Amino acid sequence: MENVKYVLKAILLVGIVSLIFSNVCFANHAEGEATHHSPGGVLFGITVDSNTGEPLGWTQLLIAELNRSITAHDDGTFHFFSLPAGVYTLKTFRVGYQDLAFKVTVTADDTTEITLALTGAPVAGKAVTVEGDRDDLLSALTRADVEVSGKKLRQNLGRTIAETIDSEPGISQRTLGPAPARPVLRGMGGDRLLVLEDGERTGDLSATASDHAVVIEPLAAERIEVIRGPEALLYGSGSLGGVINVARGYVPATLAHHVNGAVSLQGESVNRGYSGGAFLNAPLGPLSLRMDGSYRDARDIATPLGDLPNTAIRTLNGSAGISLVRSWGYVGTSGSLYESDYGIPPDSVAGHPGGVRIDLNRRHLESRAELLPRSGWVRRLTLRHSFTRYRHSEIEYSERLGREIAGTGFDVLTHHLSAMMRFNQSGIFRNGALGVWGEFRDHSTPAGRNLTPRSNEYAGAVFGYQEANWQRFAVNGALRFDVKQVRPRENLGDVTQAGRVRERSFRGVSGAFSGIYQPWNGFYLGATALRSFRAPGIEELFSVGPHLAVYTYEVGNADLAPERGLGLEGFLEVRHQRGHVRVAAFRNDISNYIFPENTGKRSSRIYSLFEYRFSGKNALLSGIEGAFDWQLFQRWFAGGTFSYVRGELRDSREPLPRIPPLEGKLNLRYQAGQFSLGGGMNAAAAQNRIGRFESTTAGYVAFSLFGQYNFSAGGLFHTLSLNAGNLLDSEYRKHLNWVKHIMPEPGRNVRLLYKMFF
Repeated sequence: MENVKYVLKAILLVGIVSLIFSNVCFANHAEGEATHHSPGGVLFGITVDSNTGEPLGWTQLLIAELNRSITAHDDGTFHFFSLPAGVYTLKTFRVGYQDLAFKVTVTADDTTEITLALTGAPVAGKAVTVEGDRDDLLSALTRADVEVSGKKLRQNLGRTIAETIDSEPGISQRTLGPAPARPVLRGMGGDRLLVLEDGERTGDLSATASDHAVVIEPLAAERIEVIRGPEALLYGSGSLGGVINVARGYVPATLAHHVNGAVSLQGESVNRGYSGGAFLNAPLGPLSLRMDGSYRDARDIATPLGDLPNTAIRTLNGSAGISLVRSWGYVGTSGSLYESDYGIPPDSVAGHPGGVRIDLNRRHLESRAELLPRSGWVRRLTLRHSFTRYRHSEIEYSERLGREIAGTGFDVLTHHLSAMMRFNQSGIFRNGALGVWGEFRDHSTPAGRNLTPRSNEYAGAVFGYQEANWQRFAVNGALRFDVKQVRPRENLGDVTQAGRVRERSFRGVSGAFSGIYQPWNGFYLGATALRSFRAPGIEELFSVGPHLAVYTYEVGNADLAPERGLGLEGFLEVRHQRGHVRVAAFRNDISNYIFPENTGKRSSRIYSLFEYRFSGKNALLSGIEGAFDWQLFQRWFAGGTFSYVRGELRDSREPLPRIPPLEGKLNLRYQAGQFSLGGGMNAAAAQNRIGRFESTTAGYVAFSLFGQYNFSAGGLFHTLSLNAGNLLDSEYRKHLNWVKHIMPEPGRNVRLLYKMFF
C-alpha cells in the first residue's frame, strides 16, 4: 500500500507539472478559441489600485447572480464569456484590499468594458458570503457566521479542516490523535454539525465515531464557511449546530480566459511533516478544465513529554473536472480520489493497547448542470448528482499471529441527487429558493467485520427558503420536510443486544426564522428560532460489537425515536470602518438527544472493553460567544474570540459528556501593506462539569506568533505564511482530546506555508 501511494503521488505531481506547461504553451490558442466561439455577452475589464492607478493582478472576481468566478491576469485584466444579457453584481476579492461590489450591465452578443478601482483594506473585517444581490442589511443577516478564506485561510492552515478553523468563535475540535479531528460547534458534533464539500455531503463516516477522519484536504480548500440559521436548512434538517461548508470547486462554473492556478508547499516541525499541492484552471475551446492534487506526509507528533506513538499520516488527494460553459449556463462533471493511512495512538487504559492503523479511501464522481433562464421568475436552476464509494479498514497487530490483521471495516456506497431553483427579486422578496434532495446509502461491509447488519438507507427532502427586507428590518426563513428509511438486508427479525432488527421509517418537519433590525448605521440586533429534526442512523440503531480504534463495545438501540430540537439565538453586531464586534447568546433544547452512553460495565463478550449503549434523553445546551477585530492605531490591530457552552441532561441535570470548557483567544498584529506580524494567546478554563466516567481537565494558556508577506515577482504572485504555535512548549490538555490522559497537546511547532499564484 505504501509503495502504491508513492507511485500515485509521483504520477499525480508529474501530471500536474506536465499539464501546467502544456497549457501554458497552448494558452493563447485556447484563449482565441474561447473568444471566437463563445455565444452571449462578454465582460472585459481591468482591476487597478484606486490611489496609484497601477494594475492589480490575481484579483478574484465573482458574478454573484450567476455564481461564476475567475482570476484576473497578472496585468489586472479579466474576461467573462458567454454571459446572458442583464444587470449583475460583480464582486472583487484581493489580498490587502477591501472586498467591493460593482453593478455592471451586460448586453447580448456584445463586449462590455469596465475599470474597477480597488481600495486598500484598513482592517481584516468579517467576510461576506456571496450568494446574490443583497443590500447591507440582508448581508448582515444572511452572510456566513464565519468565513475563512484568502490570507486568513493561509495563516491558519492546519493538518485538518477542524484544526484550520479551531480559532473561530464557538468552534472546538474532537480529536483521537491528529488525523481524525472533526469540528464541534457550540458543543454539538456528529450529525448535528454537517461537514460539506461544495455544498454536498462527503460520504464518509466521520460523524459516527471519533476515530473516523473527515475526507477533505485543507490544502485544497478555496474557502471554509460556517452557516447557521435558516440557510442551514438548505443542506439538512438535523443541523442544529450548523453547517461547515468547504468550497473546493470540483466542477468549474466559469469559462477560463487564461491558464491560472497556484502551487503550495507547507512544512512543520512538530511532526517533521510536509505537504504540497497545486490546482489549475485552463480553457479548452468552449470547455473549462480544473485539476488539483495534494500529498501530505507526517511522522509521529511530538509533545512536551515525548512523541505520541502511532500518529503518523500519509494522505493523497486529487481531482479533475471539466465543464461546457454557455450563456444558458453550464454542464460539467468531475472525479476525485482521497486516500489516507493514519494511526490511532495506543491506550492501555481506555483504548487499544497496541494502537490501530486506519486505511481509508474514497472515490467520488459528480455531475452538475446550472441553467440560467433569460426571463421569468427563476434566476438559476441547479441539478446535481454525486456518487461516492468509501472504504475504511481498522488494522491491529496480533502478537499471537505475529502480523497485522483487519478488524472493524466499513464499505459504504452513497448516491446524492438534488435540484434547486433560485428566484429573481420580486418586490421586497429576494433570493428565494425551492429544492428537493435525495440520498441512497448502501452499507455493505464484508460479513464478520461489521458493527451493523448490511443495510440500505433511503432519505429525501423538499425545502424552501426566502429573504425579505424593508427599511431597517430584514428577515429570512426556511421550511423543510424530511423522510428516512433504514432497511437491514440481513438478520431481519433477529433479536440482538440492540433489540429486534427490523425496518425503521422516520419523517419530520424542520423550520427556522431569523430577523434583524438596524436602529442606526453599523449597529444590528437580531434573533433566530430553529426547529430541527434528526433521524437516528444505522449505527445508532443496530450496532453490536467491538470498535477497535476507540476500544469500545458498542450496542445500538433499535427502538430509538428521532431527535427534535428547538434552538433560540439572539445577537448584537457593530460594524465600523475600524472593525467589527459581535456577541451572541444561544439555547438549544433537544428532545431524545441520542448519544453513546458509557454504562461502566465490561462487555460480557470481550471483557477488556467497556460497553457503550446508544440512548435518547432530553438535553439542554446553552451558552454565549463573541468575536471582535478592531484597528487600534494606524497599523496596529487587535482581535479575539470567546465561547462558553453548558450542556446537561434536562431531567437529571447531569452534565453531558464531551462538552468544551470556557475558551478564549486574543491576538495583536502589525500590518503594513503586504506585510503583517503578530502574536496571540489561547486560553481555556478547567472543565470540571463532566459526564459519567469522564475525567476533569485543567485550564491552560498557550502563546503563538504569526506573520505573512505577499509580493509579486517574475510575473507571479507569492505569499509566505509563518506560524509558531505553543511557543513555550507548554504541557496542556484539551477536554475533547480522547487521548488526553496519555499525552498532552503537541509541543512547540513552527509551520511555514509558501503559495505561488500564476
